[in-house]
Amino acid sequence: MLMPPYHGVSLNADAPSMLGRIADAAKISILVLNALLSGVTLTMSFLVRLAREMPRFSYFNVEVPFAAAKPRTLTDAGGEAILGPFDGEEAITMMPDLDAGASATMPGALLPDLLRPVIDHHTRGRRREAALPVVNRFRELPVWPARRHGRDVT
Repeated sequence: MLMPPYHGVSLNADAPSMLGRIADAAKISILVLNALLSGVTLTMSFLVRLAREMPRFSYFNVEVPFAAAKPRTLTDAGGEAILGPFDGEEAITMMPDLDAGASATMPGALLPDLLRPVIDHHTRGRRREAALPVVNRFRELPVWPARRHGRDVT
């Protein structure tokens, strides 16, 4: 996974020299993390151009505002050069992102056993069933009484 340098003041994201050197050195596909945290704006048109010109860059984790529109934009514009548009943000917006063309999610270690069946069902076109693992898991959680100042609150 590659993320532009934090607060990428010295990085011009449209100059492919740094990314080209990374692609030349890597022998595997590279996932680009597109996140506001870096301080570098990676536009959808730039990501598409990157995937077309440097095939090692073919997977993208999109963690920016209105991310649900981005996977479809990437796949529509980039076609077969985009192998994996991924949902980010701990899978909070996973269902709309999957609906928009994301192929998977990158939730860190958050509930992978729960999220896998969601993606499996969604991939097979069973959107209603895709929501059930999440709903059922939350039904299993214990409900503790709310307490305020040492007393139960109903």
